[in-house]
Amino acid sequence: MADHITDLRAKCLEKGASCFHGISRIFRHIDVDHSKCLSLKEFSDGIKAFALRPPMSQTRISIINEAFAKFDKTGDGVITVEDLRGVYSVKRHPKYLNGEMTEDQILRTFLDVFDQGVKDGTVTKEEFTNYYSGVGANIDTDEDFVKMMKTAWKI
Repeated sequence: MADHITDLRAKCLEKGASCFHGISRIFRHIDVDHSKCLSLKEFSDGIKAFALRPPMSQTRISIINEAFAKFDKTGDGVITVEDLRGVYSVKRHPKYLNGEMTEDQILRTFLDVFDQGVKDGTVTKEEFTNYYSGVGANIDTDEDFVKMMKTAWKI
């Protein structure tokens, strides 16, 4: 973590005062309780809201688009519970097996993982891409990222 902060500081020094002012403005915006100290939740929400992630390679974008297309059965640009039926099976899910949750509830919970902001039961391509941008930040090579996506989504 210290290396990332050092890198951020060096980049800001390189760009001048406007960089520090910009970051300060962002931090004030995400400091919801005005404590002048970011809680883990404020920091996490801020990172998501401002999509502070490195750019993705075309290889990663392509495999994300392929996975999204697999789920977006209707081709309308959003993934819904209806799109997931037949693509994602809940038949072996423990909460389905014990009757605790219905198929719709499990599919909706699955969608909520990708759904950002207001949980409206739909996942846009942008939300799906943002989710995998975050996941991909922890995977070093495009090859490993593609392998993970193909394994996870059977594509």
